[in-house]
Amino acid sequence: MPKSIVLRGMRAAAAVLALATGAALSNASTQQAPVIRVENGALRGKVVNDGGQFLGIPFAAPPVGKLRWMPPAEAEPWTGVRDASKFANHCAQMDRGIFTMPSDTEDCLYLNVFTPKADVTAGAKLPVMVWFYGGGLFSGESDDYDGSKLAKRGNVIVVTFNYRVGALGFLSHPAINAEGHPYANYGIMDQQAALRWVNRNIAAFGGDAGNVTLFGQSGGGTSVMANLASPTAKGLFHRVINQSGTRIKITSPETALHAGEEFAKKAGCENQTADCLRKLSVADVIKFQDPILKYVTEYPSVDGTIITQPAVTSYESGNFNRVPIMTGLVQDEQSFFMSEVRGGKPMTADGYAKYVLTYGSGNKAAIEAAYPLDKYASPSLAVIGIAQGAKVSTARMLAREWSKYVPVYVYEFRDRTVPSYYPPMSFPMRAYHTAELLYLFPGFRGARGSEQTLDAEQNKLSDLMIDYWTSFARTGTPSAPVDGKYVEAAWSKYSADKDNAQYLDLKGAHQKTGYGADYHADLWDTTSVH
Repeated sequence: MPKSIVLRGMRAAAAVLALATGAALSNASTQQAPVIRVENGALRGKVVNDGGQFLGIPFAAPPVGKLRWMPPAEAEPWTGVRDASKFANHCAQMDRGIFTMPSDTEDCLYLNVFTPKADVTAGAKLPVMVWFYGGGLFSGESDDYDGSKLAKRGNVIVVTFNYRVGALGFLSHPAINAEGHPYANYGIMDQQAALRWVNRNIAAFGGDAGNVTLFGQSGGGTSVMANLASPTAKGLFHRVINQSGTRIKITSPETALHAGEEFAKKAGCENQTADCLRKLSVADVIKFQDPILKYVTEYPSVDGTIITQPAVTSYESGNFNRVPIMTGLVQDEQSFFMSEVRGGKPMTADGYAKYVLTYGSGNKAAIEAAYPLDKYASPSLAVIGIAQGAKVSTARMLAREWSKYVPVYVYEFRDRTVPSYYPPMSFPMRAYHTAELLYLFPGFRGARGSEQTLDAEQNKLSDLMIDYWTSFARTGTPSAPVDGKYVEAAWSKYSADKDNAQYLDLKGAHQKTGYGADYHADLWDTTSVH
């Protein structure tokens, strides 16, 4: 275990004690700029709509120079009062269009805290929700997500943070792996460093370190699932919410190592030395990281310390951190992934045929029979339907395995009226991948999409979803408020026999039994899609 991690553990008890005994320094005269003291110094946040925001807080040292491809190290303390009124840098990444903002900086390990009120009360023991952004583990940043509505309506503390992505976050290479520290999954190590910071410091903001919920979408969902199985995350959280996380494909350590060597060669490090790799410019790391990107969107590879087993092995055996789980999809996941959304041409009948073959030639006839092209308004919608069936099958498999050991609550977001932050396509986007984020994080539009707002009916669904998400964080059971008190609503635990899911749409919410029946479960449950 790296020295920095050991030192953090030794400091944890003293830090928690100091924070719990009244570290908050705000008072009536500083409502416009509350000051909070955390382990490394004092912070002055800002007030937005009566809620507190403390932005750009370092939770680890900048992973630059000799700290590139190292476990996160201790953040340095500061003197005076640090300005925490604006977001800090986000991690180095490629230009991925309007969903994310490119970056060329490695100094990026910062987090943000949203509180329901400006007058923070240290030791209030509010539930804590820690958000893991999406982006396929090769892009994404925390500043796209406004946690204020979740915090205020749910009376919870919301934390968002940055973690290393792409080759800088997930490189496996023989020379670096041999240095004697945990390796390969640096992005997951960053996530756990942020969780340890929360454990030591969140009491100063009124949060309860003994009631922490991880929630994340897409690549953030993959990250949530990785931490669910990671032995080094044990005790750092108490519930998880997995939104559209279905990436559980195995990447072997050998595959990751080979990709790392290929990356080094392409980047000009023919000698394959750690020194050469650490001297590469950020621009060159991003430019030549394609070998890493071929696998990084999948479940993190086994490194032996952070990730010790493939996902399915962990979940089937019950060898994971056993906490209540809420998990779900949106109704039209694949809309977001169509090449047209990235500037390509509309899907054709030939493209449909080629897509079917990605599931194996032996499944071609069965898939075409279940999703005949002439039954859809366009080849795009046919492909979206096929992909949804496969994703639902994976999601249901995960729910079945998890529910053998812990309470599991399954949902599907089905509001097809969601505004899209992308330009109009030749097909309706409907309930596309990321669509539910606008209902949890007001104004969500990726990094550079068009401004979007919800209408009155959509806002009602947003309120209901935030009640479900935050009540789950509070109690481990998603529920809706009745007379201001949370009671268990008609959202039953997942049962493999009932195959039940909570459908969320403009009508509100209702339980669906036989969830897989809507998605050709008879086909996908016998097709190897996991």
